[in-house]
This record gives sequence, C-alpha cells and structure tokens, in this order.
Amino acid sequence: MTIQCHRFRFLRGATSRPLVLSALLAATLTLAACGESPAPPPTPAAPAAQPAAPTPSPATPDTPAAPAAAPAALDALSVDDLFQRANKAVSENRIAAPVGDNAVEYYLAILAREPNRDGARDGLRELFPFVTGVVEQAINRGDLDEAERLIDLLARADSNNYSLTILRSKLETRRRQVEREAAAQTAQQAAQAAAAAQAARPGATPAPAPRTEPAPAPAPADTRPATPPPAATPAPSQAQPAAATPAPPSTPPPAPAGETRDAGIVSSASPDYPARAYRDRQEGWVEVEFTVTPDGSPSGIRVVRSNPPRVFDREAIQAIERSTFRPRLENGVAVSATLRRRIEFTMGN
Repeated sequence: MTIQCHRFRFLRGATSRPLVLSALLAATLTLAACGESPAPPPTPAAPAAQPAAPTPSPATPDTPAAPAAAPAALDALSVDDLFQRANKAVSENRIAAPVGDNAVEYYLAILAREPNRDGARDGLRELFPFVTGVVEQAINRGDLDEAERLIDLLARADSNNYSLTILRSKLETRRRQVEREAAAQTAQQAAQAAAAAQAARPGATPAPAPRTEPAPAPAPADTRPATPPPAATPAPSQAQPAAATPAPPSTPPPAPAGETRDAGIVSSASPDYPARAYRDRQEGWVEVEFTVTPDGSPSGIRVVRSNPPRVFDREAIQAIERSTFRPRLENGVAVSATLRRRIEFTMGN
C-alpha cells in the first residue's frame, strides 16, 4: 500500500509541474510582448534542467551499479517485508541466489537492523548447511567466483564456523588445480605446434630411409660359408629355438596381469537436505541408477524410485555427481558398468 501511495504522489507532482512551466512560459511571453528584457526566461529553464539530471543515472547500466542497487532495495523494506520475502525465497528454493533476492541476504538484512532477532538467526542456522553444499557444488563445477561469493555470505552469517576454513581450503586447492590444468594445456598446445612444425620440415622425409635397409642380405651370405663345417650347422638350429622361446612368453603376460572386478564407489558425497523438507521435518529416500564410465565418472544418472516423489530427487542426483567411483575391469581393461544406489534422507535426532 505504501508503494502505491508514493506512486500516486509522484504522478500528481509530475502533472502539476508542466502546469507551472506552462504558466511561467505564458508569463514570459506576455512580458516579451510588453518590451521586457528576455533575460528572465533562462531562470525557469534551470529547474527544468534539475529533473533531467536523474535520467543519465539509470542510463548507465554498469555492472557495479547492480550490486549497489540491491542493498538500497533491501534498506527500503521493513523488517516484516524482509521476513515475508525470506519465507517466499525459501519456498521457491532461492536460498543464496540470485544476488539481492535470496533468503540468506534477507535474513542478513534483518540482523543488520535487529541483531537479536531470533527468527533471522534461526533461519540462517537452518540454511547454513544447505549453502555449504551449494558452495561445494560450485567448486566442483569450476564456478570459483560464485563459490567465493557464497563463502562471503556464510562468513557474514557465522564467521566462526569451522566449515568456512574447509571451504576456503577447497576453493584454494581448486584454483591451483585450474591453474595447473591451464599451464598443462598451454604446454600441450606448444608441443603439438612444435611437432607439427617439425613434421612440416622437408628434412623429416629421409627418416623412413633407414627403415628400408633390410638385414636379411648379409644373413644368407653368412649362412653359405657356415654350412660346410658341421659345427656351424647346430648354431642356426640353436638360434631357432632361442627365437621361438621369446614369442610364447610375450603373449601370456596379459592373462595373469589382467584383473576382473566390479565397479565400486571410492568416495561418497553426502547429499544436501532440501531446505523446504528440512523445515517441514520431512524424510524419505531416492533410488538412482547411473553408469560408471571407464574413467570412473558417473553419467546418465536417473531416478528409478523415490519416496516421497520429487522431493529429494535433485539432491540425490547431485550427490551422485559429486561422488567418485572406480570403473569395472575386465581382463585389466576398464569398461562401463551400470550401478544402482539408494540414498536415504533422515533428520536424525
């Protein structure tokens, strides 16, 4: 109601302003007709230039202006309005995003005005583990800027929580990994470019020439003089079984070295608890089926059954995505395999 009242006042003021300007313009025209000096007309132009000043400010859509507008919008809301928006954000699963329109920022805005407001403190305490899981997801998918933003929000909610130390350590480790991967990719591209340049050189063509030099020509020359003496004949016969022995042992090693085992889990990521189900003290389970690829990553994740339906499905799929697996081996070769897993969601005591 207050917003509509403000709009009405603004419109009424806006409509009266042109009337005043038209009256001033009519007065200046009559004065000009009477021979007055035309100096006064610029004076009403000055107030007309003042309302034109706010127009350039919204016309500058710079990125820093957006975050600056969010706190201003929150400051314009009352505490009751902030609570209503926080509850609506939780029901719509806008826990920590988008920026300026999420439950965590609404609760923080309430505590900025009333530090001892228990409702906001309890809300942040309930949402803290959920946001922690969102931070881990952002780190795993490489969205490091978003992860850092969420960590800053958590620090404003509870700066002494030990989870922040763990999250910052994971974020720093992931940053170093990204830097190493970028450096390795750059080195690989440089090596490929160097190999392509070397292959393009004309000097690389004589390389196959030594391959065409066959050694069988001297072999018959040696065998002919060796045949007359009887001592030389057993030498080639001994060489033949010696050459035959390495051939069989070369094939059997893969058999004992090959290992066959089923796919399994290496590290299981704990699923996040949906905020709405947590508030309603709701429990359940989800059965998911997925494929473990030869490199150990899960793919094709789908929900087979769930109870209650569609309440915990998304969190169960995300937990499988964050987990690591070992692939199935068949005779030492990694192959794809299908697994099925049931994930429980319980509140505990």
